[in-house]
Amino acid sequence: MNGIVATSRCNFCTRSLPAWRVHKLAGEAQTICDDCLDWHNKAIALLAGKAIPGCQGCLASWEFLRDSSLGSRISLYVVPKDGIYQVLCAVCLRGYLPKRAELYRETAFGAAVNALPL
Repeated sequence: MNGIVATSRCNFCTRSLPAWRVHKLAGEAQTICDDCLDWHNKAIALLAGKAIPGCQGCLASWEFLRDSSLGSRISLYVVPKDGIYQVLCAVCLRGYLPKRAELYRETAFGAAVNALPL
């Protein structure tokens, strides 16, 4: 049996997904998929001092980041990316910052991230 699945596009990750996975915000103006909404909520929880989710950029879990770190300090960064808050590790953040140079170029945050060892 062949069927047609209605899809909707997420305004944040730009993927087309089955309509039941995409939620409408502010009427019909914005849509967000369940994956982007989940990561946004994880970033907010991290800012509130709750569970550490890992990295959204490379999808590394917290346990992987902890176990593969050479130092005793692991840094995760919450940044506005694609219109929502996302959690990125230092490696993914270093790749993301040049794309948003207008936001971070003249800031202490931008200088500190560029000084991080990889």
